[in-house]
Amino acid sequence: MSKILQLADPNKNNRANHKFLLFTGLNFIILKILNRMISQFFILSPQRGDTLIFRDYRHDTPRDTSDLFLDKLKTWHKEHGPDQDPPPIFNVDGVQILFTNIQGLYFVCTTKFNVSTFMTFELLDRIASLIRDFCGILSEECVRLNSSLIYELLDEVIDYGYPQTTSTDQLKSVIYEEPVLVKKENIIIDSIAKLRSHGTNIGVSSNKPISKPTVHSHDEGRYKQNEVFIDIIERIVAFFASDGMTIHSEINGSIQIKSYLQDNSEIRITLSSNMAHGRDTYNSDDRFGIMFNDYKFHESVDSSDFEGHRQMIISPQEGEITAMVYRISGDNLPFRLFPQILDVPESPNKIDVIIRIRTDFPEDKIATKCTVIVPLPHITQSVSNEHLDGFADQSARYDSRVRKVFWTINKLKGGTEQSLKIKYIPHNEDWKHLVD
Repeated sequence: MSKILQLADPNKNNRANHKFLLFTGLNFIILKILNRMISQFFILSPQRGDTLIFRDYRHDTPRDTSDLFLDKLKTWHKEHGPDQDPPPIFNVDGVQILFTNIQGLYFVCTTKFNVSTFMTFELLDRIASLIRDFCGILSEECVRLNSSLIYELLDEVIDYGYPQTTSTDQLKSVIYEEPVLVKKENIIIDSIAKLRSHGTNIGVSSNKPISKPTVHSHDEGRYKQNEVFIDIIERIVAFFASDGMTIHSEINGSIQIKSYLQDNSEIRITLSSNMAHGRDTYNSDDRFGIMFNDYKFHESVDSSDFEGHRQMIISPQEGEITAMVYRISGDNLPFRLFPQILDVPESPNKIDVIIRIRTDFPEDKIATKCTVIVPLPHITQSVSNEHLDGFADQSARYDSRVRKVFWTINKLKGGTEQSLKIKYIPHNEDWKHLVD
């Protein structure tokens, strides 16, 4: 580029003048982009506070940033409550800390520049996906056992703070460290710990090779089986009125594919025909059972035949991909809430609120990490709760800062009903108005 700039003298001709302006502008854009890089990357364990992985790329931020981040996080939870999600970005002494919680682990990067938040969080998510591809599973024990492999990945993914590539196909030819597989019983213990930890959403999958890496690097004969595993993961958020009627509900789903196919064979997935897109106004809800609000496909998916026959043609890369993400809104929920407010005759200044949740899906299905949030009036004086059934895999707590009761059910089985009684004590002068 320097030779072109020397030849492009603006005094010679108009063509050279345009070339000079073009490359000068391009050079300015490149310099502007290169000023936006990350300084550090680390993986933390929220439960123990240990730094599992740490890489300092530019040495322009304090090395104890991970400790500062944990202190900032604890202070935030202390002020706002442990059930409230913290903001994804903290600023500590001029250092931007961007983080996300993936499978119970904090993936964090720091920078002193005004980086693109979208690019940064996409990079953190891709690093987590690479660890799953090369190690077979993402957990604290897996990260500890495969630290050398993860450091080798980071050296290829990020160079002096600049992201290089996150393609599994490109990285598998330059990664030589072999993964250390996690024992099956340790995977079960780790999954139980994640269910009990706050802010972690995990999916339930029965596929047995969950701990087997999809990328077998240079040992091509290590795994002989041609397998592919498809998971449909849905997260449901619903708002209910005091009479139990649904105000708004939304399903955010994804179709994830984990491929062990050695020849990258073509995969065809056909969804149910009773689906339609919300933009198809000529379709009616009576004719179609499920109405998509919107959906998006992975770059490796050929969706040309999806509108007509609901078919996706996938040429999966080696590793794990999210073939499709979608959003559905409506009143067809797999569960129902039934609230009931009762006054207590023997204690006129107390009110009992009974919340019942009933599942309307088959008994062989289980919903994990279900949280029911019950807001209470600002005049609340005190709250206590008790479970009305024998299920032990649940917990409830009242957060006086936000005046909400958080009822968490770790495993909600289909065809069952669970109840929670909230003993609510308002101020004496307002309790009759609330009951009425």
